[in-house]
Formats: sequence, C-alpha cells, structure tokens
Amino acid sequence: MKNAKRCTRKIAIVVRLAFGSGRDLMYGIARYARKHCNWQLHIINFTGDDTLTEVQQAERKGVDGIIANGLDNALLAAHLCRSATPLVVIGAQSPGLQRRMANLAFVRNDDTDIGRFGADYLASLGMARSYGFVDWAATGYASILRREGFMERFKRLNADVRTYSTTADLEKGSLEDISALSKWLTSLPKPTAVMAVHDLRAIHVLEAAAMSGIKIPRELALIGVDNDELLCDTAEPPLTSIAPDHIYLGELAAKALNNLMNGSNRCHALTIESSAKTIVERQSAKPVTPATRIVQQATAFIRRNALKGISAADVVSHLGVSRRLADARFRQFTGQSILAAILKVRLEEVKRRLRDTNTPIAKITAACGFQGENYAKKLFKKRFGISMTAWRAQHALKRTPTLR
Repeated sequence: MKNAKRCTRKIAIVVRLAFGSGRDLMYGIARYARKHCNWQLHIINFTGDDTLTEVQQAERKGVDGIIANGLDNALLAAHLCRSATPLVVIGAQSPGLQRRMANLAFVRNDDTDIGRFGADYLASLGMARSYGFVDWAATGYASILRREGFMERFKRLNADVRTYSTTADLEKGSLEDISALSKWLTSLPKPTAVMAVHDLRAIHVLEAAAMSGIKIPRELALIGVDNDELLCDTAEPPLTSIAPDHIYLGELAAKALNNLMNGSNRCHALTIESSAKTIVERQSAKPVTPATRIVQQATAFIRRNALKGISAADVVSHLGVSRRLADARFRQFTGQSILAAILKVRLEEVKRRLRDTNTPIAKITAACGFQGENYAKKLFKKRFGISMTAWRAQHALKRTPTLR
C-alpha cells in the first residue's frame, strides 16, 4: 500500500463543471487525493458526444483510473464498458455499463431517500391541499428513484399527490414544455407543494407558475435538489433546495477508485450510496398558516436539540401550546409522532458516526442523546433490520478519515 501511495498515478476525471454539484464533486475528489494519494488529475468537462473523444485521447496518453459523473451518454458508456481501466461512476448507472463486472464501482446519492426527505419537508410546512413531483425525464434513474421516494411518503399519508412526467424527446424548458407544465400546475388544488427532481427543473416550474399567475409561496411551495447556488439565489423568488453532500460523494468516489487500483473489488461491480443531505431554505417554500408554524417550529427545535436528550414534552414546552394540539398538528402534517421525529434524527446521526468514525458504539449512542446503549441498539435493529456492529462493518468502505 505504501508503494502504491508513492507511485504517481494519472487519473481522468469526467465531470459536468457547469453545475455546482459537479464542481463540488471535483473538490471532494481533489481533497481526498491530496490527503491520501499521489495522483495527477486530468479534468474533462462533460459536454456530450465530444467527451468520448477527449476520454479516448486521455487513454492513449495513459491513465491508471477514471472517475466519471453522469454517464447518460450512450457512446461514452459503451466505450467505458469495453475498457479495462479501473472505473468509478458517480450517479447514473447506464445500461451500457451493466455488462462490465470488473474494476468497476458505482457511487451515488440515495435518491429514494432524497425523495422521502423532500416529501417530509413539504409535509412539515402544513399548507398544502395537494402535492406534486416534477420529473426531468421518465427514463432517468434519479428521477425514477426520487419520485418513488416522494410518492411513497404521501401515499402513506393518503394525500392528494400527482406527478408531471415528460418523454425523453421533449426539450426541457422549451415553450411547449413550460406550457404543458403550466397547465399541470393550474390543475393542482391550491395551496399546493411541489418538488422538482433538481434545481434546473425547479426553475422551469417557476417559469410555468409565472405563466399561470400562480403566486409563490402563497399558492405554490417549491423545492429543488442540488442547491446550485447560482440557480437558487438568482431565481425569483430564491429557490429552497435539498443539498446532497457532493463533496463527500466525491471523496467516496476517490476512495473507491484508490481501492480498485490497489487490488480491491476486481471481480465484481460495487455500489456505494451516500445519504448525507440538508435543506437550504429560501423564499420559494415557507409556512403560511398558524398550523404550519407549529410544525415548522417543532421540526427546527428537534433538528437543533434531538442529540441533547430532549423529550416530546420539551418540544411541546418550546412551542407554548397544548400537548394535544402539538401532537395532532405534527402527526397531521408529517405522518409521525413528535417522539418518532426525535428518534429519527438521533438514529440518522448514529448511522453517520458509525460510518465516518471509529468511535465506540457506547460513546456514539450517548453523544446522540440516548440514555441507554442497549435501548439504542434495539431501536436501531428494529428500524434498519441490522445491528449497529454489522451496519458499521458493511459501510466500512464509506468511511473517509478526514471529513468536514
């Protein structure tokens, strides 16, 4: 391993630098490489069909590994499927790569959970009579998984939830697309709350809402995904967005490639998922009723204090309302009890610390607000179907020694 670290390796990075997520991925890859590897990075900006030529030129000059983001280009995916160069794919799992089973790893966000996360946030606002999800293309794997997670949450709540899906051949953002999207938005019972598959698609929703005269956020609360600050901050109104940790995802990709080149996982394809994410609130999605303020305040208080050992009674005391009203409003808009929301935050933090640190389990459970280690262990296994020790062992590859 020491010899491998000293040896300079040439790594080709294929990434969409036009998007904030792509730049964050690049930052994460470079940060991991500086800390743990001796890599010479060759950056290829993904622009479409021309990217294949650039990859082929890089391979002719000699590369030891490739990290590629967004392999939805069939020609490039087919070429990399035939290549023997160690490869890590971030994001889309192109059908063209499914036949390649050696020197390959996939690293991606947990897109189903992103959909659930967006649904939970919109439900916590409490303002909506209906909910909607806007795809990019019905065939995109991220669209499919995010939509499934979103729909799953609201179907469980028996809510009025609908989707706007487009065919792959329709130009997104075209007048025809915006007009059709405008008609769909008009059909939703108001007030409504909508999640777009990513920020650029959310910008199209804003354009469609303006075409229909729909007021945001009073009639339509809207969130996107990726937290591309250039898009979100300059939108009118500024766009609330889910922010996956793309820097951490880049670190995972670099670590996976380093392991591949050092002899790990040469016989089969490996998939690594990251569930790290936050919500960045802006003006496009804000609570507008007294009931929504109760839920929003409760959710914010839980996020800030769940690891401090608070109880449901502490949340109610913070709200300054009756226990009965707090419980009723919280369950109405989130589909879970206040206690369940507290435990969810604690368990997610337990998972993060198990993944990212070598801290003993007893110290992790105490730091996450659990009064008893055994209780936390039982709750974890009941929720996730696996013990803490086994979960940590399965996710050892995900653990990066130096994180933000």
